[in-house]
Amino acid sequence: MVVDCMTRSFLVPRGSDVPLEIKIAEPALRAQGLSLTTWTSSFVLASLLHKLPVDFPPSSSPIQVLELGAGTGLVGLTAAALWNVPIVLTDLAPIVPGLAGNVKLNDSLVKDRVRCGSLDWAAPDNLTLQTGETYSADTSKACVILAADTVYSEEHPELLSKAILRWLDRGSSSRVILTYPLRVAYLDQIRQLWELLEAGGLEAIQEGREQASADDWDDEGLCEWSVWAWKRIQENGE
Repeated sequence: MVVDCMTRSFLVPRGSDVPLEIKIAEPALRAQGLSLTTWTSSFVLASLLHKLPVDFPPSSSPIQVLELGAGTGLVGLTAAALWNVPIVLTDLAPIVPGLAGNVKLNDSLVKDRVRCGSLDWAAPDNLTLQTGETYSADTSKACVILAADTVYSEEHPELLSKAILRWLDRGSSSRVILTYPLRVAYLDQIRQLWELLEAGGLEAIQEGREQASADDWDDEGLCEWSVWAWKRIQENGE
């Protein structure tokens, strides 16, 4: 059951004088004990996308960009507006209807480039779109994977890294772009995530920190971001 709903407009930089306006509805899902909230790190990542170089080689995959833990969809919607490629936003099944609603709110910006679905990080071989269609990680790899504020429990580093390594294409242009708030309680989990990604064959090729305005956000304002690529590709140019 959906109760209460607030619609917000986010002005996201895109490297020109006129920012993108992304509309986001944030309903409370009382029946599932969940809420859809746009966290600081999502806005930080969305605001960085226009600065980060990405390359999309020709591909037959229906998923050029995959967002994990999409929440309200701000990051993925921004990517769709900027990059003009097929994007799939994923989260837990109860979150997906809210995601789909936000895609519809921004239809004039993203057209038909964005789809929504559920992906279980504990069993990440397949994702199921809201339409019922299923994609397999064996045949539908993503060139870019996005994730913002997806590490907030002891289980998340292993689960998130498993999903990333399963769905990321092995090409030289493939990238993982992560952002997370530097909450003291989860710094150990962030370090563990880095270790697992490195053990899986990835390396951070760019990283930085951004401080969000305390006037605009109640969450931790200091966020760290990183861009990852396959080590083998970087070292050998294969």
